[in-house]
Amino acid sequence: MKQIFIYALTFMAVLLPTLFFVVLGEKRERKAEKPENTPLLFRMVKPLADILESAGIGTLFRIAFRGHASALQKKLTFAGLKLTPGAVYCTQLVLGGALALAAGFVTALLVDRENRISIPIAALIAAFVGGSMPGVMIGNLAQKRRMEILKAIPYSIDLIASAMRGGLDFSAAIRFYVKLGISGPLTDEYSQMLREMELGVIRTVALQNMADRIQIKEFTSFAAAIALGTELGAPLTETMEIQGEEMRKVRFALAECKAQRAPSLMLLPMALFILPAVFIIILTPVFLKMKEAGVPLF
Repeated sequence: MKQIFIYALTFMAVLLPTLFFVVLGEKRERKAEKPENTPLLFRMVKPLADILESAGIGTLFRIAFRGHASALQKKLTFAGLKLTPGAVYCTQLVLGGALALAAGFVTALLVDRENRISIPIAALIAAFVGGSMPGVMIGNLAQKRRMEILKAIPYSIDLIASAMRGGLDFSAAIRFYVKLGISGPLTDEYSQMLREMELGVIRTVALQNMADRIQIKEFTSFAAAIALGTELGAPLTETMEIQGEEMRKVRFALAECKAQRAPSLMLLPMALFILPAVFIIILTPVFLKMKEAGVPLF
């Protein structure tokens, strides 16, 4: 049994460097292209996931869970990932099955025959973890992108308002902001809005489509204020200045909320790393004195 375990470790020692160099070679081939924003985990299991999706597994799950697939599609769009719900479901199946097999195999090598019941338990836990990993990664990417957009919105509104005060209209001011070359998801969203306007979509509808894509209530309020100002004929520059100030207040409130959460977040590292060291420093002399005095400790 130990020899099988050694063989498995040797196989993994050969397989992991091979996968590393394959991924590294793929990155070098795509160096001149636009950076791929798909997570590495999805790219590693993509061949197997594509096989399952071509077999209709992804479509079957998408039909069976229409509500969840619709919510997942919105989350994928907000995260900026060019994936389909079917591909995500297939990735979850591949990861869950692979981790379940690996956990069951390792558990079978380590436990005795009397404890064989732990093999399916370990496999189920590993399958749950593997199936949950894609959803967690998508949620983290969506939250990260939301924070980047939320931080960049007040600055972009100030620049667009300044350009409009200089004599540009709303569309030209947005094009001016995009041509500044400020990298980030907000610039990409503005670029897509400009492409929609070039195809004939009116300004308020394109702005509302952008608000629907990024799903940030502050920007939704901004889009509604611009649409209302356009209908009423109010100066857009003043409306944008007011909205920019409101969004800046929201950003400051978010920073204050994070600062207030810091003490509670520090409790876990303190309990894990600081308190044990303090107890060791305090109780070690007491333990030594009691041991010298012959007091039975255990």
